[in-house]
Amino acid sequence: MILFDPLEIDYIESQDGKAMMVINDASYPMESTLSEIEKKLEVYGFYRCHRSYIVNLQKVREIITWSKNTYSLRMDNKSQSTIPLSRTKIQDIQEKFSLR
Repeated sequence: MILFDPLEIDYIESQDGKAMMVINDASYPMESTLSEIEKKLEVYGFYRCHRSYIVNLQKVREIITWSKNTYSLRMDNKSQSTIPLSRTKIQDIQEKFSLR
């Protein structure tokens, strides 16, 4: 078992039904579902931006608009990861960052 400070986590991704925690471009498998993880990490500033991703809002560097209905989040990590942002979440995340 490896223990991490929640603020170290860049994002959590669901791959083949398994939750993977990403820290500094390294992935670590988790036993919990994304829904369970979301509930636990919400108090630390994590946000479910897509059905397969939970991001650490403190590590979001940029909101990218690809087209009218396609958005991504660029993370502030070594590889500058690009995470999909659900179009139903764009207004909510803009409010979280006080962009509206």
